[in-house]
Amino acid sequence: MKKVLMSISAIALMFAATSCEPENQQGGVNFDEITLDGFYVYGAATGSADITADFGMAAGLNEVTAEKRGGMYEKYIVLEGGKEFYLVLNEAGKKTNYGATLKEYNVTELADNPGLATVKRGELVIGENAPAMKVDETGLYHIVLDLNLEGDLLYPQIIVSDVQWGVRGAMNGWGFTAFDAVEVNAQTMTWKMENVDMPANGEFKFAYGHGWKIQLDDAGNVKANTNLGMESLPNGANIKVEKAGLYTITLTYTLKGGDIAAGYTFTTECTQESNLPTELYMIGQDFGAWDWASEGVVELIPVHSHSGAFWTTRYIKATTEEEFHGFKFCPKREWSGDFTGLGSDTGFTIDGGNCHVAEDGFYTIYIDLVNNVVAMEPAAVYGMGDCFGGWDAAKEENKFVAEGTTLVSPAFVADGEVRMYTAAPSVITGVDWWQMEFIVFDGIIAYRGAGGDQARVAATAGQKVTLDFNAGIGSIN
Repeated sequence: MKKVLMSISAIALMFAATSCEPENQQGGVNFDEITLDGFYVYGAATGSADITADFGMAAGLNEVTAEKRGGMYEKYIVLEGGKEFYLVLNEAGKKTNYGATLKEYNVTELADNPGLATVKRGELVIGENAPAMKVDETGLYHIVLDLNLEGDLLYPQIIVSDVQWGVRGAMNGWGFTAFDAVEVNAQTMTWKMENVDMPANGEFKFAYGHGWKIQLDDAGNVKANTNLGMESLPNGANIKVEKAGLYTITLTYTLKGGDIAAGYTFTTECTQESNLPTELYMIGQDFGAWDWASEGVVELIPVHSHSGAFWTTRYIKATTEEEFHGFKFCPKREWSGDFTGLGSDTGFTIDGGNCHVAEDGFYTIYIDLVNNVVAMEPAAVYGMGDCFGGWDAAKEENKFVAEGTTLVSPAFVADGEVRMYTAAPSVITGVDWWQMEFIVFDGIIAYRGAGGDQARVAATAGQKVTLDFNAGIGSIN
């Protein structure tokens, strides 16, 4: 795009006038050299008397449809507190002001919105009566303009949100960790986070204000993204690291026009590889018959966002005088480094160099190699989501019950997507339900592990899930 040249004499006339179709100056800025159509941010708050291609807004992306939305525009830009700015449309040489009287927009009650950001919104005013806009404090801001061309909003609007970038992902259980503040610079800023603990194949995204999106309408049909993924794309795929270890993560903003991704770059550098095992196995009389080559050996599942932690749910028999049912663990499928306990062990006994449970039944085994914990407890498996009547964890009415060597869910109370999880043993804290989640897909129990959201399986009211953990299969009927 071509840079806009500005006459020096225009600087003295900053914000002298605004009009629907100005002659050659607007807000003290000469627009004669703007030839490319589009929306621009201009005014004293930008710190520049020149309107160049770098101030051009991007075509807006509706997070709901994952497609560009007609009449929606976005821009990340540094604004100076207390000073004025406008949006201006250049269309075939015609310059038109766009502004709004901004009022606080409370998004804290809206799911996935940036509750830690200050968001303001106003009804769009076009032309010579368009009010100048201001922000209270100097910083990076996200501006969203929606002309409401489809008529699905209450009114055409402008949204302005302050931006505090951070990360959400495997390093914090998909919560939010903000970057340390950096000196504000209108042209470029770089944020850095060191010693970020990531598991193997761990994923994350950049986001601001502990949100994923800003909802423009009450119905939730239009949402602007507040996150960046692969290739710095809003709503892009999760960023993934291959190796477990400590990482330095940087994010750099540069003032640029065009697509939002053009203004952001990032790096992930592994500064210290982890020596924690990335795999863990259980072998025993009933789990591979002590043969590491057997398909019966159990591969434990990584606990999402908890490096060095693994889990499994299995039907386990108790050892008696007549029958031996011992088992043990190892980070390799070989007799090297095998163990029974790690020092802080609950819910089982160790005898003859093997683990044993007191009674036959379903057990959840949770092993934390960082804190040297092996915990076993009668399994508590629950349904979650609309088909189970809501999103509250550990509801007794959503607990699966044993029928022989299978676990069976209560009947679904509504149509919906099936979500299921195993609760961590009671001695384990800080593990959210989705971090030990799984689904039944094509008759196979598929575990989320350390990965992202799984594919969804729909079911109808009245159906039930049956799970055979030892065989790794399930059904929805």
